[in-house]
Amino acid sequence: MIISRTPYRISFFGGGTDYPSWYLDHGGEVLSTTIDKYCYITCRYLPPFFEHKYNIRWSKIERPNNIDDIAHPSIRACLKHLKIDRGLSITHDGDLPARSGMGSSSSFTVGLLNVLYTLLNQPVTKGKLLQDSLFVEQKLLGETVGSQDQTAAVYGGLNHIKFDTDGAITVSPIAY
Repeated sequence: MIISRTPYRISFFGGGTDYPSWYLDHGGEVLSTTIDKYCYITCRYLPPFFEHKYNIRWSKIERPNNIDDIAHPSIRACLKHLKIDRGLSITHDGDLPARSGMGSSSSFTVGLLNVLYTLLNQPVTKGKLLQDSLFVEQKLLGETVGSQDQTAAVYGGLNHIKFDTDGAITVSPIAY
């Protein structure tokens, strides 16, 4: 069983400049920090003798047999993105409710991708984890979200995050 603990964030300055529709034309910068509240995700392979292929617990309980029947959009997208077809048990528990304004959905996606890569025994860099979480949320799910939440969840701590017009994201930790 793999367990991840991914932090939530608060933003001080620059909100809105982290949207690709803005920073790809103008650049952007954000000052944010993660806090001591977390999104926890546990994941393990599900033994094949169950009647269902997936056992997923979040605010709902799902037991589908096909990826396409998974109601949770991020779980469905992450499994498809990583081409995982083996049965899984995935459980989410968070210190804060969804839609808290502290990046909870991005912390979920980052944490889920992290446990899935670990379960697959595929080491993942912070840069790859960031790019994959942005791809899942912005491209696969078509969410109108910025890029600061995923960046904060991946890197943690107090950071100056710069978004360049070429799409590059630079994270500069701030010592405190």
